[in-house]
Amino acid sequence: MNKRARCPQCLRPPVACLCHTIKAIDNLVEIVILQHPSEVKHAKGTARIAELSLNNCQLLIGEDFSIDQQFNAIINNSARQVMLLYPQDEAITPQQLTEQLCQQASGVMSSDLTLSNLTIIVLDGSWKKAYKIYCLNPALQTLPCVGIAVSDQSNYRIRKSSRSDSLSTIEACYHLLSELEGQTHSFDSLLDSFDFMVDFQLQSMPSDVRARYKA
Repeated sequence: MNKRARCPQCLRPPVACLCHTIKAIDNLVEIVILQHPSEVKHAKGTARIAELSLNNCQLLIGEDFSIDQQFNAIINNSARQVMLLYPQDEAITPQQLTEQLCQQASGVMSSDLTLSNLTIIVLDGSWKKAYKIYCLNPALQTLPCVGIAVSDQSNYRIRKSSRSDSLSTIEACYHLLSELEGQTHSFDSLLDSFDFMVDFQLQSMPSDVRARYKA
């Protein structure tokens, strides 16, 4: 078998394929992932799990999206409320966002319907690469931000980060959607796929290398 062969769905080597862990989820809130090109075939990347699992999800690859038609159609869609998942000081929490949506609905629409009009953009890459995407796209800088704060430590043991509060893209999507849609268990399979990937990567490492990572 060609050692460079990859599963056409999850884009991972056949031995590391995680498609059997994927479960389709009907999420109300649309997730749009802007993925840095270096993440596309990264063995430790997680955005593909979100794209395969979430029925209401788009994944765009690049750095500068200023002339990308699909990106601009998303940003300029006046029928939807578009926000950015980003740790700004002014960022509101998912709970605050839900309250705002209910207030906007003025009791005429259900919270489900207002959530279905919401699009949240997620940046996929290291902090440095995500910041580069943010800086290269002024349109992102004009969007209101939502931020998540979780007490549980990330299980992203196979990848180091410069920030102690870092989450993988799939963990961020899990916490964001769970809090917004109030259906925590509906999104559990996201973490199941993620945990499978992490465990596989760890088991594939030589024991001396594995020892360098958090237990």
